[in-house]
Amino acid sequence: MTTTTLPNLAGVIKTTDIYKKMKFDYVAWAKTAQILREHAPGWQFCLDEFTSENELSSYIFKAPDGTGFLMGYFENIDTGVKTNLFPFAITDNANRPILLDKISSVNFQNSHRRCLCACACFTFGLAYELWAQIEIDEAKKPPEKTDDDHIVASTLTRPNQKLESTSVLEGLPTPITKEAREVLFEQLNALSNFHPKKMKEVADSFRKKFGIKDSKIVHHITTAEHGEFLSLAISKIDESL
Repeated sequence: MTTTTLPNLAGVIKTTDIYKKMKFDYVAWAKTAQILREHAPGWQFCLDEFTSENELSSYIFKAPDGTGFLMGYFENIDTGVKTNLFPFAITDNANRPILLDKISSVNFQNSHRRCLCACACFTFGLAYELWAQIEIDEAKKPPEKTDDDHIVASTLTRPNQKLESTSVLEGLPTPITKEAREVLFEQLNALSNFHPKKMKEVADSFRKKFGIKDSKIVHHITTAEHGEFLSLAISKIDESL
């Protein structure tokens, strides 16, 4: 009989994997997926399926109060072993559960990705430090100084992070990393698809702020300042919806 052991991913995340949204620390769902591919090969995230009395299938379960929730789990593609089901409420931006007939496709989409992250913590211990509000070990360690410290700046890990200037790079625009841009593009895409008027307001304010005449702003998101401006604008919209 083949025994399948669950990977233990406690302590895998690093400070560079974390970005801040408002006052909370997060690991982006895309980064979580990448970590799982690297450290838990063969395990794929799935949603359990619900079948109603009229034999209609859905991934959304109905709670006694009429709100909806998901049931996530991981399955090993080599052995077929499935982990325990993990319930996850479908909520709005204020973390309030949503009635079944009010759940939109974007609510389902966002909850699916959040369920992935929460279920990975429940099943494998991935990023348990953030859920338990435990400081990441690397954050406690002072950075090791090298001979190149005077010419190397810190790495941007989230859209609204500012890099410390150095004697050589001081005064030059700080570039935004590929990972930070991807997080921003994901947020801008969702905003454009579901709140196009709000997206237009953000784009107009971005063009005005940085003197851009191009109708498409994505090609002009190149610096940490751009990321900080857009991240703040999106956060304000999230709070108002």
